[in-house]
Amino acid sequence: MDLWPVLRWIIAVAASAGAMVLVLLVINIVASRIGRRLPWVLAAWRQVRRPLGALALSVALRIAFAATAEPGSFRDLGLHVLLIAIIVSAVWLAATVVLAWLEHARTRVTSRMKDDRAQRRAQTQMRLIGRVVGAVFVVVGAALVLLTFPGVERIGATILASAGLLSVVIGVAAQSTLGNLFAGIQLAFTDAIRIGDIVEVDGTWSTIEDITLSYVVVSIWDERHKVLPSTYFTTTPFINWSRTGNTVTGTILFSLDWRVDLARMREAFERIVDDSGLWDGRSRSILVTDSAGERLTVRALVTSRNTDDDWTLRCLVREQLATWLREHNPEALPLQRVAVSDLAGAAGLSAQ
Repeated sequence: MDLWPVLRWIIAVAASAGAMVLVLLVINIVASRIGRRLPWVLAAWRQVRRPLGALALSVALRIAFAATAEPGSFRDLGLHVLLIAIIVSAVWLAATVVLAWLEHARTRVTSRMKDDRAQRRAQTQMRLIGRVVGAVFVVVGAALVLLTFPGVERIGATILASAGLLSVVIGVAAQSTLGNLFAGIQLAFTDAIRIGDIVEVDGTWSTIEDITLSYVVVSIWDERHKVLPSTYFTTTPFINWSRTGNTVTGTILFSLDWRVDLARMREAFERIVDDSGLWDGRSRSILVTDSAGERLTVRALVTSRNTDDDWTLRCLVREQLATWLREHNPEALPLQRVAVSDLAGAAGLSAQ
């Protein structure tokens, strides 16, 4: 008989949990069938089913526990834990709904834009907004959980009373973190960089892979990923190759002898570019950009659709023009000229 009170609340809690799981399974089956005709219903249910299930289960368990558990410290502890579970689940559900709506809005906005740069700008801004909203929900959830503990109100009043000193301490201690936070927001909404932009960082061509509240991830062509603080892009000069578009102008420099046949080299260059399939048709040229000393500096300029094509096309032009010069215009290859005078022979004749 002494075990009956404990068994009663265990049975009630288990029964309520089982009933709630059964209800969620029925809803899942119904949503799956409706989703065959309305896919958005199934997609929406898959996004909210976990937080909604956690919230419903927490509420059911708390009701059953409150109705069957004997008064005492154990009952109070259990009700408090379940209340925290309800708060966390409710905040999780609200955050999921809001973030899902933001994602839907981002998809609709970007689908209406035909300009790739505008799409990437909207994607960057909406993604950062989503992260800010997520951080706000975390802070709100933590605050609500703390308010369930007795005495937190007095602690909060004490903190508010010393807000001046606290703000100074936090400002000094978190100066770097706050700087990165505001720098991340500045980058997203000033359109300095966007996800997918091609930038040159520390002399390396990279692609903006992700922009967060505190750091930026760039992807390098050799599959390395560099993580930089957001303040790097607000305090350090960098080159954004796709600021106004994805097209790129590439240059290849040759140091050649004065005997180079520029007309034939230009014809070979144009043939190589035409056969490559990587040229975007905007511009190409062979020009002598310097004639100092014993060398001519010949610059080959070619445009392409993006940085990947630019890199491949420049390597192709450099390789095939070097082969053409060796096979068809070898006198153009750089030489080292040395003038030798017979000073020793001249000195011997004068002595005789």
